Amino acid sequence: MSHLMLTRRAGQSIVLTLAPGADLEKALHQFLRDGITVEIRQIESGSVRVSIDAPRTIQILRNELIHP
Repeated sequence: MSHLMLTRRAGQSIVLTLAPGADLEKALHQFLRDGITVEIRQIESGSVRVSIDAPRTIQILRNELIHP
């Protein structure tokens, strides 16, 4: 499992995709076994702190890194 913690503001998003080079069958097995956990850690001044635990075969990116 990999872990990411980040802060998002209203209108911002997070994208979960298959990591480059990941084996689809292995990724599906890991997802079904472990799932993905999203935890809201803090809400303050118009922003939210989010913690995400996902299998390493899942890539977690801020949307602005994909669509600048």
